[in-house]
Amino acid sequence: MPTEDYTDRAIRFMEQLDKLRHQLSTAQEQQRLLLSRMIELKNNHQTDLPEYEELSQRSKNLQAMIDKWRPIYLERLQIIKDIKASHR
Repeated sequence: MPTEDYTDRAIRFMEQLDKLRHQLSTAQEQQRLLLSRMIELKNNHQTDLPEYEELSQRSKNLQAMIDKWRPIYLERLQIIKDIKASHR
């Protein structure tokens, strides 16, 4: 029975890692879109608009979230890589 428990835990770990990868990917894409729009506004000398300030704040919040979770994702991904390497 303990083997099943470890298997279930490993499956959950992999599923959570995949969800985190997807969330980070989505956040990075959203960040690119925000920055693109901010550059567009800046090039049009519209940095004094409320939209620019809102985009800037959203970008900062999104980057903080990415900065928080990317190291955790990379750490967990390294665990998987280490396990795979040790079984070869």
